[in-house]
Amino acid sequence: MSSTTTDDTDGQPDEQVIVSHLVRRLLQHEGGQVPLERVTLRVSDYVDIGEQAAADLIDQGAEIGIYTLDRGMGGTKTITGVRPQDFEPDIVAEAFGAPADTPDFTVISVVTESIDQALRDAGYETFGSLVDADTTELTGLTGTLTESRAAAILQEAPQHIPAGARLASAAAQRYARRLDAETDRGVARVVDLATTDIAVGEPVYRTAGLGPESLEAQYVSAVGRNTDDPVATGLHVLDDPDHPNVPKAATHSDAGDDALPVDTEGNVVPPAVPVEPRLQRPLDELLAKKLARGLVPVRLVGPRGSGKNYLIKYLCHETNRGYVSIDCDEATHTEDLFGPLTPTEDGLIVPRTGPAKQALLNGSVLVLNEFPVMRAGAAMALHRLLNEGTLLVKAHGELVKPHPSARIVVTMNPPTREYRDSEPMNAATRGRFRAFEQPYIQDVEVELDTLDAQVNSGSRVVDRGTLRKVVQVAHQTRQNENWPTLSTRNLVVVCEHIEDGASPKAAVKNEVWAVAEPNQYPGDTHETVDNYL
Repeated sequence: MSSTTTDDTDGQPDEQVIVSHLVRRLLQHEGGQVPLERVTLRVSDYVDIGEQAAADLIDQGAEIGIYTLDRGMGGTKTITGVRPQDFEPDIVAEAFGAPADTPDFTVISVVTESIDQALRDAGYETFGSLVDADTTELTGLTGTLTESRAAAILQEAPQHIPAGARLASAAAQRYARRLDAETDRGVARVVDLATTDIAVGEPVYRTAGLGPESLEAQYVSAVGRNTDDPVATGLHVLDDPDHPNVPKAATHSDAGDDALPVDTEGNVVPPAVPVEPRLQRPLDELLAKKLARGLVPVRLVGPRGSGKNYLIKYLCHETNRGYVSIDCDEATHTEDLFGPLTPTEDGLIVPRTGPAKQALLNGSVLVLNEFPVMRAGAAMALHRLLNEGTLLVKAHGELVKPHPSARIVVTMNPPTREYRDSEPMNAATRGRFRAFEQPYIQDVEVELDTLDAQVNSGSRVVDRGTLRKVVQVAHQTRQNENWPTLSTRNLVVVCEHIEDGASPKAAVKNEVWAVAEPNQYPGDTHETVDNYL
């Protein structure tokens, strides 16, 4: 995805655009690599800059992922790859010949003209067809097409599929999940939570004959600060990853639209795990250890888009636990959580199980979002559960003893100026929770790594250099309470806009405008955005 735009003043292509396409053409003709000096000597034929300025331009492009440089002994530099910016300028096309109507495979860094021809002779006519191939099919099509080059082609090919084609393919996959088996037509589906009474799996240590303390049987924190020194948490892994309430990876056959993203190796992208500000331990480790203690109520406090729910979903995915999330509001009543009394066909009044009660019966992790805003009566109904681990549903005349794997977590925004309209939690309820704070990620590189894995997992949407600048802008917005704040979730939307064709600068400004409160002025951020992007 290009982050370089044309100059609207004189209508001439940006220098970086010309150089990137010149490099692409030279790489095609010279077998996949070209000395830096040869490029700098040719640049003056197309744009009025000197050799040193051209070299500086390429070095700057290499820093943001436009060029791949091989630095040899004695300071020599060879260009081995390029990501051309925008459309090929006419001046380059006229010099080398107009691009073919069919896709040019030589834009892939390891594809030479001979490999390009071999791929076409083998029937590969689009980047999409390359993506569907495997290394064994490509290896040996020509003498220079080695297994390592085949793997590199398969890794880079998705980056060259147009956004529209990728979106159309993804939409088709989503539609396929909603097909009726008999009619082969799309259908809506309704899941009755009151009848979804499948219990979660058993702890792995029981079914696999392991010790309860075995590392294979528990969640081990190996993300964030614990990456190099993993910490066992004691939170047991359950043995049913296919349970309907367990969050699924995007590669799972039953993955829904809310599936967890995966990286290029098919692993679920872990959250950007902050260190809890006061306890000074990675948040995933602390949360897992609290959940390992049984039905211990946990309160997770953090600004919008900081990743509260993603962290919980990630832990549930890693341990095969059910995840049932309920968004609370001021209209949430006790019966909305635990179920109303309803008449039967015989005229009898019987209790109907609500989603919160069913989650406890099934052994899932019950997540109540924005817990403080719901009616006091609904919150008070949870007090016995929080104190004694049993749920008294007065209207039903039931004393519910939850499944041993059941857990409860509530989330809420912090009591800051930005969330001044949020309701404070009742003191009697607040004291019953173990509370943790989940702030925005303070380290740019940590957030960058997480965002990069999320948005660039299937194909390269935003180059890492541009992505770093976007994250840096977000961090600036978080330091000024008068500015609209860009969360990590907002940055995913920014990348989506870039994938749809917007420039990075425009995408950031649009999202700042989108999240601005009535008393905030998005234009206050524009100078900062311009400086970074």
